[in-house]
Amino acid sequence: MSEITEALANLGNPVYWIAVTVAVLIAAVTGIIPGASGVLIMALSIPFIVEFFRDDPAIGLVMLASMTGVNNTLDSIPAILLGQPGAATQVTFLEGHQLARQGKAAHTLGAVYGVSMFGGIVGAVVLAALIPIIKPFVLSFGFPEIAAMAFFGIAMVSALSTGAMVKGLAAGALGILFGTVGINPITGDVRYVFQQPALWSGLPLIATTLGLFALPEMLDLSMARRSVAPPDAVISTAEVWRGTKYGLSQWRVMIRQSLFGVLMGAIPGVGAAVIDWLSYAFGIFFTKDKSQFGKGSLDGVLFAESAQNSKEAGQAIPTLALGVPGGLAWAIVLIAMVAMDVTPGPQMLGRFADVTILLVITLAIGNVMVTGLGILATGQLAKLTRLPYPIIGGVIIPIAFLTGVVNMTNWLAIPIMLTFMGIGLIMKLFQWPRPPLLLGVILGPVIELNFQSAVNIHGAVGVVTRPLSIILVLIAVLSAYFFWRSGKKQAADTFAREDAENAAAGITTEPAAPVSLMGALIDVKNIPILLMVGGGMAMYASTGGFTPTAAFLPKLMSGAVVFLSLLQLFFHLKNRTNRRASIMDLGMLSLTAPGFKVAAVIVSSGLFGFVMISGFLGLRYGALALAAWLPIMLMNNRLRWVGAAVAVFMVFMFEFVMADNLLFIIWPEAAFPEWINREILGN
Repeated sequence: MSEITEALANLGNPVYWIAVTVAVLIAAVTGIIPGASGVLIMALSIPFIVEFFRDDPAIGLVMLASMTGVNNTLDSIPAILLGQPGAATQVTFLEGHQLARQGKAAHTLGAVYGVSMFGGIVGAVVLAALIPIIKPFVLSFGFPEIAAMAFFGIAMVSALSTGAMVKGLAAGALGILFGTVGINPITGDVRYVFQQPALWSGLPLIATTLGLFALPEMLDLSMARRSVAPPDAVISTAEVWRGTKYGLSQWRVMIRQSLFGVLMGAIPGVGAAVIDWLSYAFGIFFTKDKSQFGKGSLDGVLFAESAQNSKEAGQAIPTLALGVPGGLAWAIVLIAMVAMDVTPGPQMLGRFADVTILLVITLAIGNVMVTGLGILATGQLAKLTRLPYPIIGGVIIPIAFLTGVVNMTNWLAIPIMLTFMGIGLIMKLFQWPRPPLLLGVILGPVIELNFQSAVNIHGAVGVVTRPLSIILVLIAVLSAYFFWRSGKKQAADTFAREDAENAAAGITTEPAAPVSLMGALIDVKNIPILLMVGGGMAMYASTGGFTPTAAFLPKLMSGAVVFLSLLQLFFHLKNRTNRRASIMDLGMLSLTAPGFKVAAVIVSSGLFGFVMISGFLGLRYGALALAAWLPIMLMNNRLRWVGAAVAVFMVFMFEFVMADNLLFIIWPEAAFPEWINREILGN
């Protein structure tokens, strides 16, 4: 009882409210700024928090934990408004950005705030209830189970690509293959790094995500030369409130999703990206009409968002109860706990019970505070969707490149982003789902480390005979089959309904004439297949120098990429018509826009100029040049000069204020002069 009294006493301490308010504001800023890293801000904050709150660790730890506990609410803003997702907002981007294109950005964000607040509160309550009893559940998940959960996540995303399941599986296998880049943690083999030490720790997640998802979307919208939302979009604070009320009205569903998020978050190593998709699939499982998903479903956004906020409380459970960080952000909290002599484990319910109680209370308070900030700000922020996108692209695209370099602290981020941008554009153009690929990149290292560790500890037979692992694999297979069958039926019903509506309206649609076998073989839609087959074979051939353990997963996944790609080619040749399909991704909007080819040349020239200027003069100058180029060249009225000035100013402020004076970034030197001097002149 004394611990509760001691914890509640902090609520009357002005320092507590200042600390929580600062934490919420930091979380809000990092959530709103596209590509900003909340974890980086937390890491930079540790020395100051530890020093300032050494005599009052409860408030210091609560302040640090609040930064991650509420960060997931406002990171939906760039994903929905600007089409720039993070690793944990892929579903929000997939469904929510399409809603923004329909003019429903304000309503969607309001609903997100409602369920995020609700999920955060539910998570805090469940955290308080489960800390004393959840230890056996957490400990039951060993290396085999975490590897199985990771495979489970990729299988779910692939299965959700109802009209392109083989494409989804092939993309997931390719993603896992990309995830093997770097040093194998078990054997020490260096794989696919091309003599670049910066890749020893694997592909940089921020740069990869921005390249695969954000840049293709932003370039597509820029080339379309239109705003995100239509002119009749309803954008106001009142609409945000209506969305919030809708989100709160779904409280029964949100309780279910929030509880799921807590349980998934309590499993160390699962990760926010997996929880995002698993909670989405979990919600779809209980929905009768599955045809709405993938096309701009508000319910789909809410399924993921309610679990994202509650999962923070879940990740706090192993951190506090076992000293095992539930996620990267909670690893930062754990470092601060050690620095402040706060020992995780049973003492969190004994000597440090006041810290635990205060943390639970603050997670609930912080979610309410950040929701209020979101509601107040979104009515104005949503107006960005009415601006011609070249202006927004002039700001966000250069900042995306800068963010990739900031997070990797290396020039190599630029070619990585450009490479994955090319992959993303090809996948958008030819209707291959990108989410499985990105999830594979994220989970590849998780799968490999946990699977190889499991084999070393339990042996191959022991791994495949563990009851919980068997159950998880069976659930994954059955769930994938269920979603495939259900999605196939829903797609067929949707197409039949559309045909009936067209017939009733007097619109006749002639079936596509079948093409010859040779015509189907040389069809341009086979380009991704040929690229994947060639890439898979090349990566398989490159495993010859690896030890058997290090070569196992690359060989398995490269073989899977080749097999699944050839299987998709077989389906193309078997069904030689332009049959409709439904994939969990966004198509190319700009293809039908007037002047698309000219816009594509302008954008390509701008990117080439950005690389050249950055290489010879420095990244900051290249970003400013790109910021000016896009609005001036893609717009044809006086507004283009205003847009260019605004874009240049915003990028400059990001470089000078955010990067230089808040993050203290040391920008890499211009790379081309040194390279020319070394490689060409031989000096």
